[in-house]
Amino acid sequence: MAEGQGRRHFFFPGDLASHDPELHHLIRLEEERQARKLIMIASESIAPAPVREALASVFNNIYAEGYPSLRMTRFEREELLNFKQELAYHRRYADRRYYKGTELADFVEALAMKRCAELFATPEIPPEHIYVNVQPLSGAAANNAVYNAFVQPGETVMGMSLTHGGHLTHGSPANRSGRLYRVVPYEANPATGRLDYDQIRKLALEHRPRLIIAGYSAYPWSVDWAAFRSIADEVGAIFLADIAHTAGLVAAGVFPSPVGHAHVVTFTTHKTLCGPRGACILTTDPELAEQLEVGVFPGEQGGPHIHQIAAKAVCFRLAQTPEFRELQRRIVENAAVLADAFRRQGFKLAYGGTDSHMVLIDLRSVRTPTGYPLTGEIASRILDLCGITCNKNTIYGDDNPAHPSGLRFGTTWVTQRGMGPEHMERIAEIVGKVLRNIHAFSYIGLTGLLGRGKIELDLLEEAKREVEELERTACERESEVEERGYPFYAVMPAAPVRRVTPLREEHERLGATLGEHHGWLLPLHYGDPEGELEAAKTGVALFDRTDTGLLYVWGERAQPLLQQAITGDIRRLPLGQSIRTFLLDKDANLIDDITVLYLDRDPKWRDHYWITCNAARVERVKAWLRGLSDGYLLFDRDDVFAKVEGPAVVEDLKETDEEQRRCVLAVQGPKAVRLLHTLIPAADRLRFRHSLQVRVNGIPVLLHRAGYTEEDERYELFVHPRHAAELWRLLLEAGKPFGVRPAGLEARKALHAEAGLPSWEGEEPISGLDLIRGRFRSWVCLSKTYFVGLEPILAQLEPPSERGEFHWEPPKDAPLKRSALYEEHLRLKATMVPFAGYEMPVRYSGIHEEHLAVRTAAGLFDVSHMGVFEVRGEHATSFLDTVVTNYIAALRPGQSAYGYLLDPDGEVLDDLMVYRLAPDRYLLVVNAANEDKDWAWLNAVNERRVIIDRQHPVREIEHPVELRNLKDPANGDACRVDLALQGPASLRTLQALAPDEETRRTLARIRRTELAEVTLDGMPLIVARTGYTGERYGYEIFVHPEQAPLLWRRILEVGEAFGVRPAGLGARDSTRTEAGLPLYGHELAGPYHITPAQAGFGSYVKLHKPFFIGKHAVISWRDTEREREICRFRLEEKGVPALHTGDPVVDRRGRCIGYVTSCALDTNGYQLGMAWIDRRYHRVGNRIGVFPLARRSGGRSDKPKDELVPGDQTLLPEWGVILTRFPVGREWEAQPGAGA
Repeated sequence: MAEGQGRRHFFFPGDLASHDPELHHLIRLEEERQARKLIMIASESIAPAPVREALASVFNNIYAEGYPSLRMTRFEREELLNFKQELAYHRRYADRRYYKGTELADFVEALAMKRCAELFATPEIPPEHIYVNVQPLSGAAANNAVYNAFVQPGETVMGMSLTHGGHLTHGSPANRSGRLYRVVPYEANPATGRLDYDQIRKLALEHRPRLIIAGYSAYPWSVDWAAFRSIADEVGAIFLADIAHTAGLVAAGVFPSPVGHAHVVTFTTHKTLCGPRGACILTTDPELAEQLEVGVFPGEQGGPHIHQIAAKAVCFRLAQTPEFRELQRRIVENAAVLADAFRRQGFKLAYGGTDSHMVLIDLRSVRTPTGYPLTGEIASRILDLCGITCNKNTIYGDDNPAHPSGLRFGTTWVTQRGMGPEHMERIAEIVGKVLRNIHAFSYIGLTGLLGRGKIELDLLEEAKREVEELERTACERESEVEERGYPFYAVMPAAPVRRVTPLREEHERLGATLGEHHGWLLPLHYGDPEGELEAAKTGVALFDRTDTGLLYVWGERAQPLLQQAITGDIRRLPLGQSIRTFLLDKDANLIDDITVLYLDRDPKWRDHYWITCNAARVERVKAWLRGLSDGYLLFDRDDVFAKVEGPAVVEDLKETDEEQRRCVLAVQGPKAVRLLHTLIPAADRLRFRHSLQVRVNGIPVLLHRAGYTEEDERYELFVHPRHAAELWRLLLEAGKPFGVRPAGLEARKALHAEAGLPSWEGEEPISGLDLIRGRFRSWVCLSKTYFVGLEPILAQLEPPSERGEFHWEPPKDAPLKRSALYEEHLRLKATMVPFAGYEMPVRYSGIHEEHLAVRTAAGLFDVSHMGVFEVRGEHATSFLDTVVTNYIAALRPGQSAYGYLLDPDGEVLDDLMVYRLAPDRYLLVVNAANEDKDWAWLNAVNERRVIIDRQHPVREIEHPVELRNLKDPANGDACRVDLALQGPASLRTLQALAPDEETRRTLARIRRTELAEVTLDGMPLIVARTGYTGERYGYEIFVHPEQAPLLWRRILEVGEAFGVRPAGLGARDSTRTEAGLPLYGHELAGPYHITPAQAGFGSYVKLHKPFFIGKHAVISWRDTEREREICRFRLEEKGVPALHTGDPVVDRRGRCIGYVTSCALDTNGYQLGMAWIDRRYHRVGNRIGVFPLARRSGGRSDKPKDELVPGDQTLLPEWGVILTRFPVGREWEAQPGAGA
């Protein structure tokens, strides 16, 4: 850039690295990823350098809406590059663009069109008969342009079902093509895996589509284009062939061409054509070509990307070469070999095989070690970890596109890199080994089952190494790339990597005998190993411990990750201190004995730790911790669902960024502290397992008093490797008065052995149980809620526990309590009833009127009777994750979550809301009926008085927290009670109380389940966008009980203009029933012992947590509890007898299938309820009958049928229909007469 006042231009000269180093770095990282992984995404390919050069050209800079002249595109193709002639015509007649300055863009676009026509010409169809549009920016844009040109909204389109291999734009309901047009999908024949043209013809004759689409994203077989054209002609349809995937194969003649058969052909240029991202449209009909031009511009998009079109022109030229045709032949050959190799691995192929570039595995053919089905999502994740990148894909029979049964592999990219049939065999072997050994399982998610899986560490790392070797030996690289390690690539080496201590020269100067130790070249001794050992015991010895593994673990979840990975308790660990502990595997065998040093907690509440480990085990420790962080390692034989909390960053301080690197020196012996005092005066005050940041002669050092026991006088000095030699010399010099001796590896090994720790010289597994039985019991905390290896240890070593059972008896004949708003209810002449131990308003006017107010404006509810507890303290999160089923650690301050309190037998004690106010402070809102029970339970758990795990009573919460009941007046200003404002007008009502615009914006920014602390009308409040009515806009407002009446009145005053009304318990029950939300004692727990999963809320029970109270029971019920579940239903008629809890539900044949749990009038006056029924009958649209049983005098009696006489009445069912479990959107707005 020109400088100063004389600046003449603003070109930003220089390269990307100088202007945007972050993006430059990202590009280099992506180059490395593409070079190091085996990419088998069927829709991807490598765009050659000439194509990318055109993409980066100055044609990027111009706008060119419209088209070149017809002369250039149709009449003068052979004269196209006669610049003198064509520019003369251009100056006289211009072109069809809406911008000037596009004369050279015309040449580019016309050249691309010409080359494309030449590429796809056939012996029957010469290039001059092919009309090409190269402007579509993507395949979706090209297909939508075809719709624009030929199909009116509402007309019928036939395309292949997405789950059978079709494309999103071929009529999927998720795409606008499926929303604008009437779509009739066809499918492959599941028995043959092939298209059934007779069936397609029958569908076409029945539905008479305007457009028929052939061409697929996951159907691997060639297509009979002539058969499709015949069907299209028979019904008068336009026939579109979408060859996005196979365009390169078609161009090379290794796949049938639709040109000459299809009315229109679309394709993308970035799949098998190996070009830039973009698309083209072909037709042989000039009239259709004109319609397509308008369909593209202005119908679908504005200005074309001329630089992209230039790159397409290059792509089309390359595609006409012999090399390209050979590439495509090999792509097809490799796919066929891969398919056969997969078959030999025992996999079933979706569609039975391939004659294209892709192969699909049907994962339903994989027998997993757990018996759970393996899904494409988790299979592709784990394969990508191994270095093979493919994608999940729906196949026939799938109904969950997020977790389908298909896995799709494409051979384009790997063939471009030089791989051949023998390499396909090897890929299939690796894939087979990985997939067969994934321990599959599933969680209940919000929208269905979530497929998950785990794999053994050694198998995962072996697969990584095999892929790495295959890429290195079988693949060409387009250019050299820098190979980085963690966090981008991390492979556990099969053998130690050779390394040299940074103190080598110092050791040689001292005459040390050097030797290799687990890859490190280190001093074995300095001539007198016995004397060196004696110095460490009676004097002072200086050790080079630069081979000691040194890891840096940090992140928001670093503490829980380590807490659950190690046997010790780091939650007790203060900053600057350390513990010695073990890492165990799933069988409680030792991974390593380690030291964990707590460095810091930063302002973002990210914890920082250093871990030291043995040189022989550092690679395994790294891989283990990283694998636990990623969440795919098998680490618990008894609980495949569990995941150690994460993620966290696990860095090796010998391999990380240069300035962060550290190594370790150590001084040991009774005189060590005197030596250190001469350099570090504070050293003699350093207590066992404490650390200190110091400078030694200007060198930054972290001094740590280590040792196996408190009697060990060993100090570790962590220093940057470039300062290690200088520090070594300083320590030797300072130690001369104390007789310091440099000591080698032999003395270190002897000290380690005397401590009773393993040497790691053999291959046999080392039992953690034996170490714990011995002298290392203090390194283990058996009462922790979880650590890896705990279960097999407790099976052998569980200590006795004297904790008792939790018993709760509600008080009898207790007087009714009054809420903070009792006087307000009397003033409003509410009808009061006893409820949950309180006198509460059931209605103010009418229940249905108040219900409608919630749905059309807003209702204000008194929920101040509900329990409001505060949990606070450093360990509040871990406490709540122990007692609550949901994953509380995932919440950030300002967020909330719904969950359950379970007892050790898995019975629901209550459901509750958890609000995170700060990193160490939470509010809990519990049901009023259970408030006293919940308070007693939480305190008993917190005080470790009751059993929380039936299998292992020794388990207890790891650390107590502070619990406060915020309805207790003893808590003064901290007291809070809850009001609920629910309905569409609730936000405007609250904003009317806001003192300023910023507060109004704050309220508007609160998203669902979030909260904010604000001041409204002078009152400090916590406002949460939560509620139990199903309303999108609903708020719960936490206020001091003394201010609750004022807030109540003010909301009603300002809300009157918006239609806000007070609403009682009746409307609260009817709105929550209409929304399908459970009520404790009805759809949850109660006489039927209904579990959260049966209630439709299994996703709020997080089985990935290693432990929560009741988890063992939840897992044991998992396969049987869904035999019955809650459904939502609506009666078909109004004015029928009211349904009540316990009324029997029958199917159409009169068979009893369950019982009503709740029922109320919905927005339109129909009875809408929930029932606990046999799962087999839970189908949306099924009719059910409900018998309204007599409950009061005058009700209908039900005589035996053989005793009926004329005039008797008998009980008949009221008929209803099963609805979706929860409303779809605001269901009540879509009903006739809603809100009337």
